[in-house]
Amino acid sequence: MKLAPRTNQINRTREALLSAARDLMSEGKEVTLAKVAERAKTSRATVYRYFSDPSVLALDATLDLEVMPTSELLEGLDDVRNRVHVVARYYLDFSRVHEAHFRQFLAESLKASLENTTVKMRGARRVAAFTEALAPVHTLMEPKETDDLAKRLSMTTGMEQLVILEDILRVDEATGNQLQEGLVDALLDRYLPKIAS
Repeated sequence: MKLAPRTNQINRTREALLSAARDLMSEGKEVTLAKVAERAKTSRATVYRYFSDPSVLALDATLDLEVMPTSELLEGLDDVRNRVHVVARYYLDFSRVHEAHFRQFLAESLKASLENTTVKMRGARRVAAFTEALAPVHTLMEPKETDDLAKRLSMTTGMEQLVILEDILRVDEATGNQLQEGLVDALLDRYLPKIAS
């Protein structure tokens, strides 16, 4: 029982540091331990105790962004195509809303991989969300097929897709949405006719 106040303080401090990092990222500023300490009104030593590497801090700040639970996102939707499209659009729009965070996240991820450092990556939220969206056809598909489809669908959305749409294809949002819908439908057409026709 005596550990609870200390645990609460640790959680509050960690959240304050993550929040400060997210604020900096939203402003397009580099996440450094010094800037986070200043923004969180704490010492550099405190920041260092929680996050000795600013790359890890930037990654954690992004991964800590709260997404809507998939069950809420899919509430009242039974048609598997609609469910999948809702998930795909949600994660693309989520990336648009938090674009500054995700761009820094990608930059830090690439930097870490080039430096050969081991960064503990979390996530895979999209795969889990698509797996849940496919629930109406789970019993009609082999588990490997469901897993394969969920992974392929995950490649149609998120920040990586946004970078392709904005930086490579240079299309507006409406066109980007249409292109994404076409990709999603092509994947569903490949897998679903066997079970839904």
